[in-house]
Amino acid sequence: MTSQPKDANLIWLVLHVFCLAALVGLTLLPTTTAAQSNPIVLENQQPGTTQWQIPWGSSATDSAGQIKGYASAVSVNKGQNITFYVSVNPAQTYTIDVYRMGWYQGLGGRLVQHIGPLNGTLQPACPTNATTGMIECQWASAYTLATQSSWTSGIYVALLTNAQKFQNYIVFAVRDDSRVAALLYQQPVTTYQAYNNYPDDNTTGKSLYAFNSNGATTISGGKNAVKVSFDRPYEGNGTGNAYSQSFFSWEYPFVRWMEKSGYDVTYATDIDTHSNGGRLLNYRGFLSVGHDEYWSKPMYDAVMAARDAGVSLGFFSANAIYWQARFESSSSGVPNRVEVCYRDATLDPVSDPTLKTVLWRDPPLNRPEQTLMGVQYTAEVPYNSQIGGWASYVVTNSGNWVYAGTGFKDGDTVPGIDGYEADRLFSQYPPPNAVSSTYTPLSNSALGNGGPSDYSNSSVYQAPSGAWVFAAGTIAWSWGLDNFNGYNFADPRIQQTTANVLNAFLTGVAPTITTFTPESGPVGTSVTIGGTNFMGATAVTFNGSAASFTVTSDTAIQTTVPAGATTGPLSVTTPAGTATSASSFAVVVAPTITSFTPSSGPVGTSVTIGGTNFMGATAVTFNGSAAAFTVTSDTAIQTTVPAGATTGPLSVTTPAGTALSASNFTLTVPLTVTKTGLIAGGTVKSSPAGIACGPTCSADFNGGTVVTLTATPGFLSIFTGWEGCDATNGTTCTVTMNAQKTVTANFLP
Repeated sequence: MTSQPKDANLIWLVLHVFCLAALVGLTLLPTTTAAQSNPIVLENQQPGTTQWQIPWGSSATDSAGQIKGYASAVSVNKGQNITFYVSVNPAQTYTIDVYRMGWYQGLGGRLVQHIGPLNGTLQPACPTNATTGMIECQWASAYTLATQSSWTSGIYVALLTNAQKFQNYIVFAVRDDSRVAALLYQQPVTTYQAYNNYPDDNTTGKSLYAFNSNGATTISGGKNAVKVSFDRPYEGNGTGNAYSQSFFSWEYPFVRWMEKSGYDVTYATDIDTHSNGGRLLNYRGFLSVGHDEYWSKPMYDAVMAARDAGVSLGFFSANAIYWQARFESSSSGVPNRVEVCYRDATLDPVSDPTLKTVLWRDPPLNRPEQTLMGVQYTAEVPYNSQIGGWASYVVTNSGNWVYAGTGFKDGDTVPGIDGYEADRLFSQYPPPNAVSSTYTPLSNSALGNGGPSDYSNSSVYQAPSGAWVFAAGTIAWSWGLDNFNGYNFADPRIQQTTANVLNAFLTGVAPTITTFTPESGPVGTSVTIGGTNFMGATAVTFNGSAASFTVTSDTAIQTTVPAGATTGPLSVTTPAGTATSASSFAVVVAPTITSFTPSSGPVGTSVTIGGTNFMGATAVTFNGSAAAFTVTSDTAIQTTVPAGATTGPLSVTTPAGTALSASNFTLTVPLTVTKTGLIAGGTVKSSPAGIACGPTCSADFNGGTVVTLTATPGFLSIFTGWEGCDATNGTTCTVTMNAQKTVTANFLP
């Protein structure tokens, strides 16, 4: 990032500590969803060793050049060849031991091939281009390694050992182009090379930085180069460790933890992303770890396209995508062997403004890295020698899914892991294109300790494609995963957080249900469920009954109450888990009428209806005439025969439907007969029977019944006529009982 020398204590520690520290056990790691048959799991069941480590005092130096080497490529597909270029001083025999780096019972590496002894020679000094400052070695090939198709993709080191027991590394990645894993790990070799000042002899070495460059001034205006070549060794132990830009500095603890956890991952480099970015679309997650500062336009475009196609991105790093770099062929014509970065648009001779090698956030590029990552570089963090680390990581928004199961609360801290460079969100630059309400700052860490009054952020957001993007905001995130470097910063909460992120890349984030409307209804009711992380949902249930549904967005599902559903909670299932509603959906079942008593009666009669599912009833009718009612329980209603009722079925209506009685309620209507005359003895009788007036002058008849009344005069009386009849014929009267009626029979005297 900066052109400032790194802290001397940091340089010393990172240079030597992995050679000195005893391998220590990890704290309990979170459970992953990785299948136990994936190549990473099988590979790490092989016996490991610690012999890959260079003992204290045995590392060759750039100035003496006891043994140094570089490879013909930064990566190779397994089963193909990679050539090593090796120089020994003085000429003597040497061996090559090739190790794959991983967990391996905590031992950290596995020997896959021993080579030699070979006869070594002192290779010529590497010339420097006076204009660009590029140092490109033109060594003769020393050995061509035929990688095996049985090897597992990973980060490999070739440990060079001369007869005098001086040692150095050549680091390279082995790809597996024939297999698509769940995750793709990108090794940031462009950043290694940007800081690489081989030969680090305080005389001739050059990098893209002035602070560790020597020799003549270049077109940059300083001693630093504007072009660096991969055709030269890395400084220090051969991995670029002297300036903290080594696989072992920031990435190795992550790789150890990831492989111990059993994640299905394959490895490549950022040069591979540059040359074949389309391959990123094959993976569910892309991982950038440690210090990944130099990106070409094809790299940036490819990773952004992957995000927009649904590939999740994990930046377990800081200061990523800071400078644009370009790539050129070597002097022998091998593509992508020269890394170019002028750091000044006016010096850069390229005519295309989109390829100018300046900061991505600056003109003419104007592509702030936070539009992809969510945060971007803010500051170098002061080293805290008391703890052997940097600032404390301070948690915010602890309720976010990223922190599930960690026990983190807002304000909790993880000491030492926020550095040595840090990122944050800048308000003056555009934020990423995120699904509404998904962008979440996850930390707000002061970067003090006598340093700048700045802070760092980690963050997470979801892209419209459904991809999740996590950014740690610190280069030293991996130190919270594994204690290999001896700093004792590994924290089960950071391990769980990392597992949550990776598991989300594989299966998505577990859904949540926050609302549903309506809260009740019968079978067939359309229900809208609100929540989060619904994309990819595989099931919706109503108290266990499966329902048809449509995911209308990541926060909404449209579903229908299924047949057989009962009152209870709703659930939504995705590959990431199942969410259950906190409250129940009340399934309203259509009512039934099983009985009513009495079965007949006049207007005003109190009737008890028996049945089921009466709660919430909205109407009771007698053959269509609405009646007043009271629901006394889910199985009983008390009602009254209303005025205007006629004989017919009863009905009960609820929101779930309407029930009709199987039999009719018979409405009865009163008929009353009165008599006139001074002499008693005349009588009136009805057909059908009911009135015998004499003693019984009133009776109830079924509604609609035609009643015939017959008057019979008594002794010494005569019948003179009727009043109130529908029809008369002498002493007979007919009445249709469609309402309460009164008939008068007149007698004389």
